[in-house]
Amino acid sequence: MTADSAPGRGRWARRVLIISVALALVCGVAAFFVLRTAPDHRTAFLVDTSLVENGRQFRAIADAVGSAAQNSADGDSLSLRRFGGVCGDGGNTASVVGPGTGHAQRISTSARALSPAGKPTLESGLLAGIDDFSGYYPLRGSKRNRVVVVTSHGVDACTADQAAVRAAVRKKAADSGVQVDFRFVGYKVPRKEQRPLARLAEAVDAARPGFVDTPGELAATLKQLTVPGSAEAKHIDVPSKEATPPPPRATARLTLSASTLKPGGTCTATATGMKPGEPVTFTWNGPSGGSAGTFTARRAGEAAARIQGLDKPGRYTVRARGERSDRKASARLRVLPADRPRPRPSPRPELVLNPTTVRVGEPTTATASGFKPGEIVDIWMGPWGHSGSYAHEKANASGVAVGRIGEGWRSVVPGRTQGVSAVGKESGRQAHAQLRYEKEKPAGPVTAQATPNPAEPGQAITVTGSGFTPGRTVRYSSDLFPGNATSASDTGSIEFTATIPADAAAGDYILHIAQTASGSELTVPIRVKPAAPTPTHPHPDVSTTTRPHDGFSSPGPARPKGETRLTAM
Repeated sequence: MTADSAPGRGRWARRVLIISVALALVCGVAAFFVLRTAPDHRTAFLVDTSLVENGRQFRAIADAVGSAAQNSADGDSLSLRRFGGVCGDGGNTASVVGPGTGHAQRISTSARALSPAGKPTLESGLLAGIDDFSGYYPLRGSKRNRVVVVTSHGVDACTADQAAVRAAVRKKAADSGVQVDFRFVGYKVPRKEQRPLARLAEAVDAARPGFVDTPGELAATLKQLTVPGSAEAKHIDVPSKEATPPPPRATARLTLSASTLKPGGTCTATATGMKPGEPVTFTWNGPSGGSAGTFTARRAGEAAARIQGLDKPGRYTVRARGERSDRKASARLRVLPADRPRPRPSPRPELVLNPTTVRVGEPTTATASGFKPGEIVDIWMGPWGHSGSYAHEKANASGVAVGRIGEGWRSVVPGRTQGVSAVGKESGRQAHAQLRYEKEKPAGPVTAQATPNPAEPGQAITVTGSGFTPGRTVRYSSDLFPGNATSASDTGSIEFTATIPADAAAGDYILHIAQTASGSELTVPIRVKPAAPTPTHPHPDVSTTTRPHDGFSSPGPARPKGETRLTAM
């Protein structure tokens, strides 16, 4: 080893040291900026966009989510995901707005642009929502990661095994590597689906869902979850599943999902700051006192109860007390005065026929409702007081009168409708209905012909036919002569005579024949021949013949009629 080798090694060592320090400094600065850019709180709105009863119901959800997003803290990372569609389709859940700060306005606009469609695919939405937090980028919240589920359904429509849905969501949350705080808000959830949704919330260690029925209650509930400073929105330091539960809060708080109720209404009371695992008792006093029961506080120190059965109007105080920690919290609740009952309007008179279609001569049962109890109701069809069919019935205590009409009445045309009326003799109330009469079966195949055919102008033709319903009217019309009617014989045949107009132009014409009773229609072609030419006779010229003068006779004046001329012998 030479003497120059030692200084060389020293210079190399110094270079390595400088590079290491520089790398450490760069990594430290990068870590510093990552920590600075990581949000304290990250909230994902998971919205149910499956079909609901009407567009107003989903519009209330979109408006409430948009309002909650805009009321969130400026530094919160917000995102929007929807679920609802076709079972087994990967598109039945999708990210609408990705996570990031400053996304409140985008979420508000995008939520209002969504349209409900498909079935509620709750499981797909929850699993995808958990996946959104499983990666390290976009950055998780350093203090809280929350999924706010807003739904109008309590079950997944793609499976009948809701227990399997709970197990899958619970496993996904446990394996995600981050503790996600779920909050469920149910808007107009059917009563039979509320318990399954509550069990799903329990499976992921979430607070009891808040069930609301009005847009105002929905907006207020979401505001409690997102507005900075509210008791429900206070953040919990639970960055990952490895972290230990947060220490108990020094001050217990109680919030209500609604501060005013109608008599008999319900709301949800949520107590926070209790000791995890301890029993929490909910009571109230005021115009009346009562208890909502005792519930176990979860590991975040929260417990919830449903307040119901407050019928007397006035101001109440709702209280929550931790049985082990003796922590207490209260909130004020007002029950509004009961609405004054409005006088029930008289029911609108109605007439119902059963059956609504009969054959000629068959009866129908007419039920008239909405009349004065005990009054006589006249029910009739056809000309009242003459040849119609009618009944006089007394209305019962509910204002209903039942009569039987139409039996044996044959003054109607099959294939047409007949009006039926009901009139209360005291109240004057009226109701009307229509009774349809069935068409009657024709006697056979309907045929008709005209004789002679072709015919000359001014000539009479005879039309005969068969197969019509016996005894029922048959109508006919043509461009050649005015329309008229005849009746089918007992065998279903017809015969009538019509005259071709003398000035009818030569050509082909159509005779229309129809019978309403059987619904039969047919046409008979008629050909008109050209008119025969009028014979002409020459007129002889009138002239005077003069016999030649023969010396014996000569023309003389004409003899008057009857004059006898004598000649001498």
